[in-house]
Amino acid sequence: MNKVDYAKVSSDNIKFLLIKNNMSIRHLAEKIGVAPTTLNDSLKSKKGVAIDSLIKIAECFNLTVNDLCNSSLIELENTSKSDIMFINKFSLLDSHGRDIVSLIIDKELERIMNET
Repeated sequence: MNKVDYAKVSSDNIKFLLIKNNMSIRHLAEKIGVAPTTLNDSLKSKKGVAIDSLIKIAECFNLTVNDLCNSSLIELENTSKSDIMFINKFSLLDSHGRDIVSLIIDKELERIMNET
């Protein structure tokens, strides 16, 4: 099982949101009530952003803390809604279900490659 570095994922997502929304660290820090240096240091730290700040940041961007911590928003930005729904459904499967779906995908890819 892959271990997720929640601090890094959330920091990367916050940096992405700042760029996407043309917002400075200073502006976001003011909105969530922390010093800009504190937010900047937290984004660079291996410990990441404090949970109370994560909650406020998520609210600023109309997201959940789960959104900030569990998946790359950069990757999701380039992913279609149907792909996200498929990924969410796939993640709910047990190992047996994932093996079956992977087998089906492999067979379909093989079929498509043989048609060309």
